[in-house]
This record gives sequence, C-alpha cells and structure tokens, in this order.
Amino acid sequence: MTFRKIVVGMDFSDAAISAAKWASQCFAPAADLVLVHAIELPHRPIFATGAMPPSDAIQAAALDFATSRIDEVARSLSSTNIQKEIRPGKPTDVIHQVVFDAGADLVVIGPHGMRPHTTGLLGSIADRIVRLSPVSVLVAKNPRQRTPKRILVGVDDSRMTPHVLAQARSLAATFDAQVTFVHVWSDAVYSHVASMSYATAHDEQKARREIRDEITNEGQRWLEQLAHAGLSGDRAKVVVTHGNAGDETLTIADRLDPDLIILGRRGSGLVAAALLGSTLGTVVNRARCPVLVVADPGEGPAVAV
Repeated sequence: MTFRKIVVGMDFSDAAISAAKWASQCFAPAADLVLVHAIELPHRPIFATGAMPPSDAIQAAALDFATSRIDEVARSLSSTNIQKEIRPGKPTDVIHQVVFDAGADLVVIGPHGMRPHTTGLLGSIADRIVRLSPVSVLVAKNPRQRTPKRILVGVDDSRMTPHVLAQARSLAATFDAQVTFVHVWSDAVYSHVASMSYATAHDEQKARREIRDEITNEGQRWLEQLAHAGLSGDRAKVVVTHGNAGDETLTIADRLDPDLIILGRRGSGLVAAALLGSTLGTVVNRARCPVLVVADPGEGPAVAV
C-alpha cells in the first residue's frame, strides 16, 4: 500500500507549496512526484472583448509564469524524481487526466484545491477532487513538516474497511507511528436496540445504561480484533463511542492531536454524497490536520460532473 506515483495539485499558494513539501518529505522519498498546474483562462465578458488581450497572449503569459514558478517549487523539494505538468483546462479535469496518464496512486492537494479564494471551508474544487478522484486523496491541511507519528483512523463496517485498515497499517509501519482506530456507532443503532428492550425493562434508566455498555463493549471487541491484526498491541489503540460520526471523530482528534486522519470514501462522483454535511465532509472541512481519503479500488474510473 505504499505510494509509487503522487500527483500534487499546484496553484502556487502557500497552502499548495506547503502540501508539496510535506508530501515530498514524508510520502515521496522513493516515489515519483508529479507537480500539476492548470491554466484556466478567465471569462471574457462580451463588452470587454476589445479591452482584453487575445486569449493566446493571456495563455502564453500564464504559461511563462507557471513554468518559472513550478521550476522554483520543484527545486525546493526533497524528492529526486519530479515531473512537471502544465496543462490548459479546469483544475479538477486536469488533475484527473494526469492521474490517468501517469498511473498515479495518490493525489495531494492543499485545503483550497488549487484556487486561492474560495467560499467554502474546503473549497469547491477540492470538494470535487475528493469526490471524483479515482485514487486516494491527501488533503494536506496545516501539515507539520515531519513524518506522521500519531494517526487517527475512522473505521465502520462498510466494504471500505479492509482498504482503510491496509492503508493505516502500511503507513504505521512506514512512519513507525501510533495508530488510534475509532468507531462511532450511531444513535439510530442505539434506538433500534433500545426499542426492543425497554418494553420488558422495569427500570428504563438502568436499561439505557446496560444497552449502551453492551453495544460499546461489543464494538470494542470487534474493533480490537481489526486493529491488532497486523499491528503490535503497543502501537494500536481503539476508541468506541456513539453519536454523530463526524462530530465525534473531530472531538477525539482534538483530544489526541493526530498528525494525520485516515477515512474511507464510499462511492465517487454522482454516487458520493456532497461533502458538505456528510461524515467525510465534516472531518475534511473541520479537521485541523491533514486527512487522507482512501478511495475504493473497485470503483473504477471517476466520471466528471
């Protein structure tokens, strides 16, 4: 599960350059690194056509600037094998095309996703890249310029779990990191079990505690089995709680202060829910550290929307 070729979206913002340096230092010492910049020409209002330079002149100037800046960024990185791609088009489309062309297995973006001014916490372009990418995406928010030593991994019982666990184990071994596996069971699960138990209970408060403890204990045993398969006991810890999965994951992250959070993504493109409001979106938008979004290798090619 180590990365062989990494595509880094580059808009030359501080966030993008910081992401590239972190990826180069931690994830790409032995991997190929591809720096990608998209040249998206500005809209030409019909009333301003005569006042603006021709499109080819604007594109030529943008290409000259991008070439100079991408060379400068490449010289600042520690990776030995760096490729540079400057292409016209929308950033999301360009990044995904380079992923296909290069056979990359990871995309790295800064929190603004190749656009310096966005209205959302993550940004619409970064949102699309996370949803549409055919490979895993590392959203490098506030990276510490060191290898991750504390990793927080969100685990559920979906088909993505084996892929998320494999990625977590691989990175834990690579970085000699401590890993905390987190499972949040929902209030809906609690309500379903509780509805069958309260009817026969003489003490409802006692029944509530017993149900909560029983579900938590069963979840703890299940998660410990998963966590300790492939990791030594002193390297892996588990936390089981209940509530809103996104909010609870962030609460645990605030307490543990991880260097990296790992989550799985179910579906892509039109299949994946819009990030805003989803568990994944809650964590990616509000986490104070980088988030690795693991894609399902069985999804197949992403479809642009």
